[in-house]
Amino acid sequence: MDDCQEEYRPYASEILPNLEKLVGTFRSIKETEDGVCIAWSSWSRRFDDGISNAMDRWYGPKGLRPENPENACYIFNGEQGLELLIEIEPTNQEMADGWFYHGQHLDMFWTFNDQGVSYLDDKLKSLDIDTIIITGLWADECVLATAYAGSSRGYDVIVVSDAVATATANHEMALTIANSTIAKVLTTEDVLNYMKNEFELGEPGAVKGKSYPDGRKTDYLT
Repeated sequence: MDDCQEEYRPYASEILPNLEKLVGTFRSIKETEDGVCIAWSSWSRRFDDGISNAMDRWYGPKGLRPENPENACYIFNGEQGLELLIEIEPTNQEMADGWFYHGQHLDMFWTFNDQGVSYLDDKLKSLDIDTIIITGLWADECVLATAYAGSSRGYDVIVVSDAVATATANHEMALTIANSTIAKVLTTEDVLNYMKNEFELGEPGAVKGKSYPDGRKTDYLT
């Protein structure tokens, strides 16, 4: 659930019913399957915070050509705006278990613990998860960046076409790029039908192995 936060509500209104269906289904399956989880992120940046200064020089404080937006500009309405959409927010237990975190980069794997390990990657690997299903905002920024990052880390990636949204005209373009490169693009109904009728938990590492789940064959990259 990528950055489904209150300050993005105007852009999330059309996909919110699908997000609710997906959360409900995954919670139901999670009650009996240890290999299923839901992760939530929220995102905030200042254009001058120095985290990604090249991108910030291109975007500036209001985004790329804000009068006709080509990227989802920096929106920050204070702490209240970072709160997750109440309809799909995590439970107290899900919060306590660490399934909500704050990101400061387009790639939701780019949040690290004190040991320099990706927070999200570590959480998923602790459950031997090998497939990620991405929903949320923005389709042409964080969703696409996280899809590429997940693929590079060895995950199979699914992007839910009618459960992602953006503030720009790049929605369909982003889905086309994802589907032709690093992800399977499916509808909410596709995912729900699969999870309810076809999903079967596999043995950890059965498909790709566990030694090098990101595709490496040796101890080094060339």
